[in-house]
Amino acid sequence: MMVADSDDVRALRGQPRLKVFLPIEIYAGTTPLRAHLLDLSASGALVHSAAAPAPGTPVRLMVGGLVRTARVVWQDGVRFGIAFALPLREAEVERMLAPAPAMPLRA
Repeated sequence: MMVADSDDVRALRGQPRLKVFLPIEIYAGTTPLRAHLLDLSASGALVHSAAAPAPGTPVRLMVGGLVRTARVVWQDGVRFGIAFALPLREAEVERMLAPAPAMPLRA
């Protein structure tokens, strides 16, 4: 197995990745998957899920009130990379990373 130098991988991505750890909703077809977003860029993301879909699978990602379509480009165990069908705008990246509003506690 060939291991790429991390600088080479970054150059191929074309977009800087922001490290995160966010629970998200992701659907492979109509199947909902429990998942966490591990990093995010305008062009794609790294996702962790016990039921990682195979490369080529179309997915819908829901986070921060936004829904985006993507395709799984690689999968290694419980981690997989997705490429968005359309790149995210800077405001969309910020919205996805913004903290969710707090839920009021019931008395």
